[in-house]
Amino acid sequence: MASYKPKNILITGAAGFIASHVANRLVRNYPEYKIVVLDKLDYCSNTKNLLPSKLSPNFKFVKGDIESADLVNYLLITESIDTIMHFAAQTHVDNSFGNSFEFTKNNIYGTHVLLEACKVTGQIRRFIHVSTDEVYGETDEDAVVGNHEASQLLPTNPYSATKAGAEMLVMAYGRSYGLPVITTRGNNVYGPNQFPEKLIPKFILLAMRGKTLPIHGDGSNVRSYLYCEDVAEAFEVILHKGEVGRVYNIGTKKERRVIDVARDICKLFSMDPETSIEFVENRPFNDQRYFLDDQRLKNLGWSERTVWEDGLKKTIKWYTQNPDWWGDVTGALLPHPRMLMMPGSTHFDSEDGKETSYVSGPNQTRMVVPTPKGGSSPQKQSLKFLIYGRTGWIGGLLGQLCEKQGIAFEYGKGRLEDRSSLNADIQNIKPTHVFNAAGVTGRPNVDWCESHKTETIRANVAGTLTLADVCRDHGLLMMNFATGCIFEYDTAHPQGSGIGFKEEDKPNFIGSFYSKTKAVVEELLKEYDNVCTLRVRMPISSDLNNPRNFITKISRYNKVVNIPNSMTVLDELLPISIEMAKKNLRGIWNFTNPGVVSHNEILEMYKTYIDPKFKWENFTLEEQAKVIVAPRSNNEMDASKLKKEFPELLSIKESLIKYAFEPNRRT
Repeated sequence: MASYKPKNILITGAAGFIASHVANRLVRNYPEYKIVVLDKLDYCSNTKNLLPSKLSPNFKFVKGDIESADLVNYLLITESIDTIMHFAAQTHVDNSFGNSFEFTKNNIYGTHVLLEACKVTGQIRRFIHVSTDEVYGETDEDAVVGNHEASQLLPTNPYSATKAGAEMLVMAYGRSYGLPVITTRGNNVYGPNQFPEKLIPKFILLAMRGKTLPIHGDGSNVRSYLYCEDVAEAFEVILHKGEVGRVYNIGTKKERRVIDVARDICKLFSMDPETSIEFVENRPFNDQRYFLDDQRLKNLGWSERTVWEDGLKKTIKWYTQNPDWWGDVTGALLPHPRMLMMPGSTHFDSEDGKETSYVSGPNQTRMVVPTPKGGSSPQKQSLKFLIYGRTGWIGGLLGQLCEKQGIAFEYGKGRLEDRSSLNADIQNIKPTHVFNAAGVTGRPNVDWCESHKTETIRANVAGTLTLADVCRDHGLLMMNFATGCIFEYDTAHPQGSGIGFKEEDKPNFIGSFYSKTKAVVEELLKEYDNVCTLRVRMPISSDLNNPRNFITKISRYNKVVNIPNSMTVLDELLPISIEMAKKNLRGIWNFTNPGVVSHNEILEMYKTYIDPKFKWENFTLEEQAKVIVAPRSNNEMDASKLKKEFPELLSIKESLIKYAFEPNRRT
């Protein structure tokens, strides 16, 4: 078989674990090859992984994202790339259960961008696509023969599904456009430089700290582990001897249960497995076994060299000698780590003067420790708020408050349903918190929503969820102004009883389409741990000329119903929303003043403080129903949770007098 000789190789994701070992190996063994590495420096990437290659004349590092078509095309052309080894991907299964869209973007869209660039430039002689054994799905426990390269793909989690999807694109470009593609599917890899969200480095670092080793489920899941240098050699062989159009499994027949891996690490640290291992909740679906047939790769001359015991000892030695390689990895060592997208940067030291290329791309990421719901953390950086809803009442008041308090802020320019524009806002503004005061309440009232349902869904449901998801990607807390108009008095919460609806109660009012959309989005937002939902009701402010002010509204009606309701005095509560953001409070909060006040009581205050000659008439709910399109919500909200957090919070009647009527007194 003729050996392939590349000239200029682009390796994507090369600051990550496996790709860095491959890049360093090729730089070292083939000085005649030019190795260009492209990495966006995600949370699990580290340019220190490439230090062995840093001073080599045939090595070049570029910081950038494979999702940038302009950057990829530029690199292929200017660096005369003839070979691509595509490692860049989101790879941690646990993260994919809570952040699956990011996996689709990176693993499928990123691959598609690369393939299209290869098609357009027409200069690629090899495209090696790095996939995973997980695309095969679960192997039967009693199977004697492993999955071969022609086995059916049956992925069982979002990560492996995106990798299978990327494989389909690679195969299609090979067949449709004649792109010379090769695909690899590998078992688990371990060794130096691996980010400790993965099992073996996580267990090693926990053991180094004298902590227990958490095992998902009962630890009976079986995995095959290959040492990183053996895998790097496998890619070296596939690069030079692999056949275009082929798939190659990179595997080992030596399998180990997760519990046995933990016990082996305990043994090497002289720890008692009985007291040093804890069993934690399993992930949503945890494949029992992956087993590969790797004969095709062996036919090229490759075989694993490192036995498990030696590889594990070498790995432990490296981590004990480099305990701070990854900095603070507390979040990664949790039993169920979550990846939050946050601005970050990692770079080579430039003390030797060697030039390194940096190309900005989409937002970078790092691993952070999730703040517990309702918890607080010290503010380590100056505040900067990104506010949506500039033309709205609450959004405008928030901006005025920020100016008054000296808090930096900017209004978002993007539309909530446009994900790319939201990402651009966050990239440009770099906020510490996001406030969502946008949405549709109706023009002039909620009746408008009854005849504009798609517009209402787009703003109140799709837009809000998109913003929450984008904020989660960037590790940002979203303060979301919602509504309490999703409840109505019932037998468990009768009018006048003083029994209010609590945060955990299920919405029971579906009289208006507006309220339906708000109830739906609130339920869905419960899945986002980066959202603080503030249920506002019948908002009131000191600006009695504002037509959106509840006092102003009812003072201009010919007739009003007289029902006690919970309400929100914005002059008192909006500053509290800023304090809640500073405290990083999460979850659902009834954002009303304690107690209730009736329409008549408000109008009596209006008569006392504003206009002694003011008169009004009442009518019944039945009479009201004849002049409105959609029924209105009437309820009492239990504000005890908010009152406990902010004891100075005034009751609704006290707050009305202090903030709305006294400042406007005319009598």
